[in-house]
Amino acid sequence: MKKKNLSLEFQTFERSNQNTYRLERPLTYPGKWIQKGDLLADCSTSKKGELALGTNIFVGYIPWEGFNFEDAVLINQRTIFKFTSLHIEKFEIKIDPTFEKRIIKIGKEADKNGIIKIGSWVQEGDILAGKIIFKFKQSKQSKESKESKESKKSKESKQSKKSKKSKESKESKQSKESKKSKESKQSKEFKEFKLVNEIIDTEMKKSKKEYLRVPTGVTGRIIRTYCTKNYTESNVLISKISSIYIAIRREFQVGDKISGRHGNKGIISKILPDPDMPYLSNGMSLDVLLNPLGIPSRMNVGQIFECLLGLTGQIFQTKFQILCFHEINGFELSRSFVYSKLFELCRKSNQKWLFSKKNPGKFHLFDGRNGQLFDQSILVGSSYLMKLVHIVDEKMHARSTGPYSVTTQQPLRGRTNCGGQRFGEMEVWALQGFGCSYILQELLTIKSDDLNGRNQILSTIVKNIPFNFTKPESLRVILRELQCLCFQIEFC
Repeated sequence: MKKKNLSLEFQTFERSNQNTYRLERPLTYPGKWIQKGDLLADCSTSKKGELALGTNIFVGYIPWEGFNFEDAVLINQRTIFKFTSLHIEKFEIKIDPTFEKRIIKIGKEADKNGIIKIGSWVQEGDILAGKIIFKFKQSKQSKESKESKESKKSKESKQSKKSKKSKESKESKQSKESKKSKESKQSKEFKEFKLVNEIIDTEMKKSKKEYLRVPTGVTGRIIRTYCTKNYTESNVLISKISSIYIAIRREFQVGDKISGRHGNKGIISKILPDPDMPYLSNGMSLDVLLNPLGIPSRMNVGQIFECLLGLTGQIFQTKFQILCFHEINGFELSRSFVYSKLFELCRKSNQKWLFSKKNPGKFHLFDGRNGQLFDQSILVGSSYLMKLVHIVDEKMHARSTGPYSVTTQQPLRGRTNCGGQRFGEMEVWALQGFGCSYILQELLTIKSDDLNGRNQILSTIVKNIPFNFTKPESLRVILRELQCLCFQIEFC
């Protein structure tokens, strides 16, 4: 039999659809015997061929001074490194091939094409690429033809045929005189350039510099740059698109989202130092503090069994595979199985605190701040937690002033448009219930659609002059709608 050499190409730091990275690594080595069904490689989302999207964390269900109220979660400072993730952002800029040679050089860290070099460290506001854009306007011939057509239509409806001829002759004489005066002022270079523009029926007006900058909340390193070319069917180059990839390191911080395997998701509210976290009698401190009130209302009791069974598996260094809906085989099979494993752990390790007959699965904890014992026993174990894509750096946004809508003259919505947050009808009721009249007056006038007040507020603050609130545009719209119903309302 002939030997065949098979080769596999692994992806290294490729971008996924969720802006995370994909990394493939081999599990074999040269000289190893392999056969059908053997595992050859792992990726960034698997371990030994099984799905692995999170980590095993030491968890305790205990209220902590209101910081884990509702779905809030407290974490230990040492767990920040376990949940630090790498993300890859993609940025694109389109370059016209006719002006490809006139790309702006952005400094020492740019290549020949004006794009930033691979390996450069970039921060918010840095320039990634630059180009020159030429503004185009219609030539005088096309403008004059449009104006003459419009003037003819208007004159036919208003005046007689005799008046039209006289005015057209006057306008033609005036246009010829204006053309001669303008052409005399133009230089020789502009005349030569104008001949080319008359052929293509366009005229170059001004050039403008455009830059692709790093957006807010992005800090990382350039790992890859691509340049794709778009051709027509006749192999004519239409445009070039330069793609820039930035690797971003996201540390775990307040505002990030975390989730378990039973829908028990929450948002990080506070990061506590390791000495302040509660600890067991053997000195092990907890990694995450969850709210116990999140279990009975949601009725996802599976996280309790996972927590206790994970504790036994972590100490015994074993793995348990549980089938879904296996309670059919026996009543309370899950609880009896978990308790039996806890009792076996207590018997083999000779540590009596691991299993209590009164409260099986609960342990006594000590407060890390003062070393005192808590009054009640607490559920502690090992759970599998995952970091979600909802990252606070990509969602945090604030606006002082910004763009306004053309139709309503109210601030735009959305983070990409530098917009504001909507203050709806129910929010107005909430402020009315507390008597916040001055806050409502600001929100519904100068912060919304009061055009005159919006322009006057800055001068009144600088000059220290009292400000007079005017009527917003929304009030005028309501008045116009009432006038359609034959209601006339006037304000003093």
